[in-house]
Amino acid sequence: MSERGTKRTADMMSEDSQSITEYLESELDILPPLSVLGVALKPGISIITDSRNRDSFGSIYSFTEIGYGSTSCIIHKPEEPFVVKKLHPCFSRANDLVTRAAKEAKMAMEVFQVFDTYEPESNIRINVPGNAKALDNWEIFWHSAGNLPHLLRVPTPAIQMDTIFSLPKAVGRALIQQYYPRRAGSNMDPYVVEEILNQPDNQHCLVQPCLGLDTCPREPGGFKLRNFKLSLTDMHRIGLNTVDLSRAIGEAFALLHYRCGLSGTDVSFAFGTSRSKLCILYTVDLYLFDFGGCWKIDNSRAADEQDLNIADVMLNPGVRKFIPSPQKSPTLYKNFKDAYVKQAKKVLDNENNPTLHNVMKHYERLAARQLW
Repeated sequence: MSERGTKRTADMMSEDSQSITEYLESELDILPPLSVLGVALKPGISIITDSRNRDSFGSIYSFTEIGYGSTSCIIHKPEEPFVVKKLHPCFSRANDLVTRAAKEAKMAMEVFQVFDTYEPESNIRINVPGNAKALDNWEIFWHSAGNLPHLLRVPTPAIQMDTIFSLPKAVGRALIQQYYPRRAGSNMDPYVVEEILNQPDNQHCLVQPCLGLDTCPREPGGFKLRNFKLSLTDMHRIGLNTVDLSRAIGEAFALLHYRCGLSGTDVSFAFGTSRSKLCILYTVDLYLFDFGGCWKIDNSRAADEQDLNIADVMLNPGVRKFIPSPQKSPTLYKNFKDAYVKQAKKVLDNENNPTLHNVMKHYERLAARQLW
C-alpha cells in the first residue's frame, strides 16, 4: 500500500474519519470489522462500489425477495430503482386486496411527504421511500413478470415504491466477521465469510439500530443480514452516536403520531442506501422503512384513552426495540423523549397541549411494569 493509502486508512480508523464523507468500498474491506461498521453506518456517508452490478444477486428468478411480513413481501428486480410490495393472497377477496393496496399506497405517500419536508432538530434526518403507487394492472404485471419463485406466482394486488438499496458488501462481511456465532477466539476463513455473504437471506442487508435491546442473541441457524439487528451494546462497541439516533427516532415517532396521525405495531427503522445515477455511488441514510401496518389514530376517543392507546402500541416488542429503555438507559430515553416532545409541540403549535406529555408518562408507567 502507498504511503498516502496507509495514511488514509489510519485516518479512517481514527477521529479524523469524521471529516471523510466518501469512501471506496475496497478501502473499507481492509479495515477491521468494527472500524468498517463505525465508518459505514453514518447517515450521509457515500460509498463508491467496486461494481456496477452490485445489486445483481445471481438469482435464476426475475425478482428476488428482500423482505417478508405477515401481510406482504417485498421483491426487487436487480438494478431497478423500485421495489414491489406484493400482498399475500391470504383468504381475502381480490377486491379487498385492491382496496387495501390503494389505501396503503396513499398512506405511504402522505408519510413520505411529511418526512421529505420536516426540519429535523437532531443531526440525523430520517428518510422514507417515495413514489409509492398501487399497481393498476397488477394481473398483467405478474403475468409478464417472467420467472418467479413458486410462492410468488399467485397474482395479487401490489404496491410499487422507491428501493432502499442494500448496504455495501463490505458492511455485510464486517457483520459476519464480527457477529456470526462461533467459538470464542476463533477466526473465520474468508471463503466461509463469502459463502455466508452469498446466501439468499444475506444478499440484501439493512441494519436496524435497536436502541431498546441491551443485547441480541444470535444463533448460526437464525443469522441473517436481512434486517440485521444491532443492540445498544453493539452500537456502543462500534462507536455509533446513540444520542443522535435516539433523538432522530423520537422525532420520527412524533411526526407519525401528530403530523401523519398514525399509530401501529409495524414501525421499523434501518440503515440502508440510496443510489446515484452513476450506479456506483451509494449514500447511507437512516430510513423509516416499514409502517404499512399502521392505522389512523381515532381522534373521537377521549384524550386520555387515546394517549394510553398510543403508548400501549409503542410497547409492542417490534416497536419498542427502537426506543431506549426508560429503566436501563434513562439518559438515552430522555434524549428520545425530549426530541419527541419538542417535535410534537412544533407540529401541534401548542406548548401547553397535555397529550404529548401524557403519551410519554403512560409509556414510562407501562414500561416499568414489564421486564426489559
